[in-house]
Amino acid sequence: MSTLELVDASNRLARLPGLRSQSVGEAVAALSQRYRSHRLEFGHQRSVELDFRHHAIDLGKASLNLLRYGPRLVVDAGSFDTFYMIEFPLRGGVDILYGDNRVHSRVGGGLVLSPGTYIRSNWHEDTTQIMLRLDRTFVESAWQRRTGSPVRQTPMFRPELDLSSPEGRRIARLIGVMVTEQIEAEATALAPMPLVHAVLETLFDHVPATTVATVEALAGGPVPHYVGRFRRLLDDPAALPQPVGALAARIGISQRALSAGMRRFTGFSPHEYLTMRRMEHARVLLERSDLPIASIAGAVGYAHAGRFAAAFRGHFGVNPSRLAFPDDN
Repeated sequence: MSTLELVDASNRLARLPGLRSQSVGEAVAALSQRYRSHRLEFGHQRSVELDFRHHAIDLGKASLNLLRYGPRLVVDAGSFDTFYMIEFPLRGGVDILYGDNRVHSRVGGGLVLSPGTYIRSNWHEDTTQIMLRLDRTFVESAWQRRTGSPVRQTPMFRPELDLSSPEGRRIARLIGVMVTEQIEAEATALAPMPLVHAVLETLFDHVPATTVATVEALAGGPVPHYVGRFRRLLDDPAALPQPVGALAARIGISQRALSAGMRRFTGFSPHEYLTMRRMEHARVLLERSDLPIASIAGAVGYAHAGRFAAAFRGHFGVNPSRLAFPDDN
């Protein structure tokens, strides 16, 4: 019954205005803006046809989401630093590297993903998920009120959630009611937060959790200044052709220390983050300039157009020629 309730909720969400696109760049940009910066990987697939769909209802401190990519792919999201995500696949499934563990969700089950843990998700083909996003500070405040702790803490929930369990069935029903009330009642919709609080109470009562002082404590303290400087440095396109070693030297840190800090606090190695920023800038140049592909490759640090094309295809799932500025001739 709970799965049927979620399917009905997803069908209602799918009828809302949302983003539908075959563009990898558009999908990454949309979800990076809504959630956090991430990247998509397509393995050795030579050609990928994306069937991206995202529909959402904003509830204030939470949001309801329907998300689909279409093909098999990997979503490298680093760590969720500002939110929790409860997600249930309606078709397909997801295998996740979750910190040092591997967790799985299939139809009939789901996951509760807590902030501060490195997340790398392997989406199966044709996977569609309904998800409830919860602001981290909202969850922490509710936890503090419940426990009476004088110090704000970040609860880290056991990730697996079984839809055949009482707590799984209740969360599914609550999500279904939230969607129904927000869509059918339109402007006169009942306030959704009591239902969101009911989801939290269900988690607090029935899903085991450990706590840390804050999610920053889990990450080991405030983000080091050199991590922020490295990321800001790459906002300048002129820095993109430089290798990681030269960039580390510019900010006065060893390459080894930079690598350790980036992986710990962002989930990306310096080279992975540099590649992501190179690909993002290359996509902008391909779509908005008439530069030849070889010149764009050089502008983002690739001496050989073939290596650039392979990196671009691995990141976005299409060849750079598919996005090249059209020739008026």
